Amino acid sequence: MNSIVQFFKKQSFNRLLVLLGVIILLFLMKGMLNLILMTFVFIYFINRCENILTNFLERKNIRINSKIKIILIFIFFVATIVFIMVDFLPLIIEQTKQIVEEINGLYVSGSSSAIIKYFQKIIDNAYESIFSAQGLNYITTSITYISKFGVDFILSLILTLFFLLGKDTVIRFTLRMKQSKMYPLYKEVEFFGVKFLSSFGKVIEVQVIIALVNGIISTIFLSIIGFPNLLGFGIMIMILGLIPVAGVMISLVPLSLVAFNFGGFVYVAYVFIMIIIVHAFESYVLNPKLMASKTKLPVFYTFVVLIISEHFAGVWGLLFGIPLFIFVLEVFEVPMDTQ
Repeated sequence: MNSIVQFFKKQSFNRLLVLLGVIILLFLMKGMLNLILMTFVFIYFINRCENILTNFLERKNIRINSKIKIILIFIFFVATIVFIMVDFLPLIIEQTKQIVEEINGLYVSGSSSAIIKYFQKIIDNAYESIFSAQGLNYITTSITYISKFGVDFILSLILTLFFLLGKDTVIRFTLRMKQSKMYPLYKEVEFFGVKFLSSFGKVIEVQVIIALVNGIISTIFLSIIGFPNLLGFGIMIMILGLIPVAGVMISLVPLSLVAFNFGGFVYVAYVFIMIIIVHAFESYVLNPKLMASKTKLPVFYTFVVLIISEHFAGVWGLLFGIPLFIFVLEVFEVPMDTQ
């Protein structure tokens, strides 16, 4: 009996309960996960940029109020997003529209070619699916989701700004819990929070460097073949590069759309070659070198974690899957091979 009581008093058991509680809470709040995760990513990213800027200015003996730095970084961050929406999205929409028009042209051409007839059959099936009750319901659901995502995005930006401007006050208020009856719970949540931020930071900092290198290499290659809107595509590749391994593959879709309209299948082949080169460089040069000082996962584990996390959490799983996996390894004190 005493052994059972001692087991329930163990710190490891308490931590397990707290971790299960956090998981259950997140599950109950799954409708707000977009808002929570976007806010977390924005806060982490802008706060990290502010720390880097502060260190740089201090080396130059320049002192600027932290709130001014945060506002400037925030404005730059929002301006970048607006630029992508204004400069890049209309191009993708236009290219997609042109491809649809070309497909419709094939459909009404009346050609007796077996290939054309095959494509006509595919188009017929696609139209039937789109205009069926299930297809219309899917379109309605998608529009609702996009609208909600847009609202969550704006709210997350507002919450990020409020948090960072009042960061010191928020930290002081949170630390008061150490003097309250909530301290046992606070201590365990703090333990998991520090572990997760550590694992998230390790992966994201390395991935940011990889994303920047991928973006620069891809932009240079696209400029050589005469691609339009280089800055917009470069930023897109950098942002998607934050998703380990899979980000480069995802960028293939919009790049292929534009390449096909710009130069046909030859340019699509160029884009495929570029993606293969960039992916190989990321997987076999950048990742092993940069992750060695932080943490190193075999490529097989990386893909398995990404596949599973994408299945359960969609796009967010691609971003948070690897940090969460490393977080679990650190909680269970699994030795990481960095040789």
